[in-house]
Amino acid sequence: MKVAVIGDLAVDIKGYYYGTIKSGENIMLNKAKINPGGVAGNITYYLTKLKHQVAVFGAVGDDMWSRFIMSDLENLGVDRSNIKIVNDAPTGFFVIILDINAERTMVGSRGANEKLEVLQEELLNTNPDWIHLSGYSLLNKKGKEILHNVQKTAKKLGINYSIDLEGIGFTGMNLSLYSSIVFCNEGTCNEKNTKGSMITVIKAGSSGCYIIYSGEIIHHRALTVKAKDTTGAGDAFDAAFIHAYWKTKDAALACEFANRVASIKVAKIGNRVNIPFGKLLKEFDLS
Repeated sequence: MKVAVIGDLAVDIKGYYYGTIKSGENIMLNKAKINPGGVAGNITYYLTKLKHQVAVFGAVGDDMWSRFIMSDLENLGVDRSNIKIVNDAPTGFFVIILDINAERTMVGSRGANEKLEVLQEELLNTNPDWIHLSGYSLLNKKGKEILHNVQKTAKKLGINYSIDLEGIGFTGMNLSLYSSIVFCNEGTCNEKNTKGSMITVIKAGSSGCYIIYSGEIIHHRALTVKAKDTTGAGDAFDAAFIHAYWKTKDAALACEFANRVASIKVAKIGNRVNIPFGKLLKEFDLS
């Protein structure tokens, strides 16, 4: 399967801090690392590990961080031809602080990501089997235009499109997401934005997820694990669900598989971790 992934690309500077953050203090992070990140980058990573082709649509600045990101994507073997170089904004970056419970606090800037535009012609030329859109891109000046181009392309090609609404839950944005697969986080799902969806998956952290499908709401529980790093867990979940649903058209199975992948992710340190996909795919009959 070839997936067009549209969303933010960023550099993450991440470390641990177990104290209370107070105004005026100098905060020294422990075990700090610099990694390529952003929702588009993280989802792309997991999709490639699941043996899918990926074309990334994103925007970066003309700086050292963009070269870091582009080199990472090149190593993943993805199509980078639709990544725009923006001259008047820096590459997106985030400082991520993990607390004693491995929950994250993020401070940063979307930077060049705010300049992203995606044309229908570009999507059609990519000829994807699936399109995934990060909700953060809808915050852009031409965000709704991106959504409309995704919807028109999906309809024309007769393919699925999915959208993760993380980041726009409290904006009051009213979207028409007809025939889509919608991902959102518990407590931030706007019912107006999920009403026309084909499937809505509500991610609930350690509780697993809820799926709204064919008029029913079903809870799928996650494995109980000791969390070490929650960064990127939702991105791993999305990639796993997309893979499983593409293979089986079974939304319940896709939730179970995505829960398992996300549980393994949070039990390891890093945005992108080694998941034993070979073993899991056999276990879930998804090879």
